[in-house]
Amino acid sequence: MGILNGWSITAALTLTSIAALHAAWATGTPWPARSAAQLSASVIGGQSARDLPPPSACLTVTATLLVATALVLAAPTTPTGSLIRTGAQVVAGVLVLRGAAGYALPTLVPSMRGTPFVPLNAWLYSPLCLLLGATILLSLR
Repeated sequence: MGILNGWSITAALTLTSIAALHAAWATGTPWPARSAAQLSASVIGGQSARDLPPPSACLTVTATLLVATALVLAAPTTPTGSLIRTGAQVVAGVLVLRGAAGYALPTLVPSMRGTPFVPLNAWLYSPLCLLLGATILLSLR
């Protein structure tokens, strides 16, 4: 059994911040974009505001991120092999997979090319996922 550590706290704060952003998007705010169309182009490579996911999808992501946060905070204090610890490992694995796969998205989804999403994904979203996944794994050492 471990103790709560800086790695898990850092990952949890980041996951909670991302959850809050998705919750805000569920209310219709396009922040940090200026408009829903700009948000769509920046976060999913969409062509218009109509391409944005519905509020229910944003709230589902919010809830998933909050569950991930709880697992990340609880895992370092639980015994190796516990369901909570395994859950945190799955969260880390999903984030690493998203981070790595994100670099293939513009090739797999040609309609994304030329949108603000592509450079944001390459320089922010994918590296953030990789870093978060690694941070969670470090919290479990």
